[in-house]
This record gives sequence, structure tokens and C-alpha cells, in this order.
Amino acid sequence: MLAGGGASRTIDTGVLRPQRIGGAPPLDLIKNARMFCRPLQTVALIALTLAGSAQSQQPPLPDAKQFLAESMRRLRSNDLLRSRYTFTEEETRYTYDSSGSVVKTQHRVYEIQPSFEPELTYRRLVSVNGVPQNDLAKRDAEHQKKVQEWTAARERERQNAREARLRREADEDRAEQAVVDELPAIYDFRIIGRESVDGRTAIVYAFEPRPACSPSTPQGRIIKNFRGQAWVDEQDRELVRLKTDVLETVSVKFGFIFRLLKGSRGIMERRKIDGETWLPTYTRFTGAGRVFLIWRVDLDQETYFTTYRKRDPLG
Repeated sequence: MLAGGGASRTIDTGVLRPQRIGGAPPLDLIKNARMFCRPLQTVALIALTLAGSAQSQQPPLPDAKQFLAESMRRLRSNDLLRSRYTFTEEETRYTYDSSGSVVKTQHRVYEIQPSFEPELTYRRLVSVNGVPQNDLAKRDAEHQKKVQEWTAARERERQNAREARLRREADEDRAEQAVVDELPAIYDFRIIGRESVDGRTAIVYAFEPRPACSPSTPQGRIIKNFRGQAWVDEQDRELVRLKTDVLETVSVKFGFIFRLLKGSRGIMERRKIDGETWLPTYTRFTGAGRVFLIWRVDLDQETYFTTYRKRDPLG
């Protein structure tokens, strides 16, 4: 089901299923399979960046530089826009046997209460495999306590500590911008054509890493191993759909070393919610990796984001 009242439909992800079950991975990895959305978000930057160049081949469309500047501005504001909405996250993980047959399915439903401070975003688990959770009051109280402690800590923060924190945040912003700046040097692309997506026209193009590219940023050295296709809404200059493939095994740090194996695939879809804001509606990751070079983890997880509702800005 798509958020914003859209009709239910089946999505062809074009994703290969893992062919065997791996060893027992750390709980944090299973819990955070959504962490693979982070590389997808980074590749989304690629999609919009390349779309800017693509416009030069489409005479009716806006000036390429203006289009690029507008697309990047919109993309960088995505996290802020999303933090203004509560929504439901329906997460399904599939486990397969050696023949490729599903042997286990786990379905979790979360109510997401975002915060302008990411660490305070509340993923409220409400059901597992259709069974409601009976400890919601306890976990709600724990989250409220966390918010109060965080607020009190900020109020007690010394001036030098505050300045150090702001410098770290500024460094993070500059590092992210550095990745964006080198994207045109990392990727080559070609326009495939136009397609209709939910009744709207999208420009479709493929992107792949340039053979001799040598990124200077850590994220750039990761995403140079991705290729894929992107659909960009022609009217709003917004990313509609992104499909990616991992070309070579890469190492990613998530508090531990995780090697994302060649052949892993991902998809992300976005839709215009309430006729005004483009937000994620679907993601899927299928592939394999190794934790600390020991545990093999085979993953197939899809997530629907539904029932977006604007928050009370004073709430």
C-alpha cells in the first residue's frame, strides 16, 4: 500500500533472492537491516545530480544548472521535511533455505515519531507477526525519560562543549557536501527515455561508475561500486524511484565492519504526499554480507512507509 491514500499494487523489484541462510549474526545487524538505506540515500544524491546534467539533452526542460541547484536543495531538505511527519513503517524480512524457498517470514509494524534531533526519533514497535506488543506504556515512558535527559543535558552544556559539538556537526555537513561535489566525477550516465509513474512523467536514465574514477571521500569510495537506474519526476525534479546494484564487495562501518557482497541489490520509491511533499513509500534490500569477516548474513527485507501525518509543530 502506498502512503497518502494511493491504491495497493505489486512492485516488481527486480531483486534476486539469497540462496542460503547464513550463520547467526549480531542482533544489531538484523535489527538494523534498514541501515542499507543509508547508501541508497547517498545514491539518491547521484540520481538528482545526474538528472541535472540530463536536462541538457531535453530542450523543453529547464536550464541544467538551475535544475541541478534546485534538485540538490530539495534533496538536502528531505530529512527536515520528513521530520515533520509521523508515519507507519511496515517491515518484512524473508529467510530462505538452500533451494531458495521461504522458510521464515517476520513482519514488524512501527509507529515512527521523528525528531529534528535524529537520536530522539522514536521507532515505536506496535506488533510482531500480527501480535500487538504489551509493553508499550513502559517503552513510551523510557523514551520520554530519554527526551527529558537529553533536554536537561543540552541546558547544562558548557559553552566550550557546545562549540565543540557545533564544530563536529559542521564538519559532518562539509563531509556530506564533499561527496555531493565529487559525484559528477564518479559516475557516467545515459538517458533511457521517459516513463509514466503513477500518472506522472519521469525521466529515466542509467548511471555507472567511471572506469578510472578515484574518489577522495570515504563515501565516494563506497558508492563507486554501485550502478543503477533512476526515475526523476519531470515536473517537480524529485526522485521517484531508484534501483541499485553492488558491483564489487565493499566494506561499510556501522559501529562494526560489514562487508556488503557483490550482487546485493536495493530499490527505493518515493511519492508525493498530500500533494505537496515527496517522501519514501517503499524500500527493499536483497543481498548478502559478512560481519567481522566471520558471519555471513543473507538478507531480504522490504519496508512500506504509510499513513504519513503532519505533526503539530509545537508538539
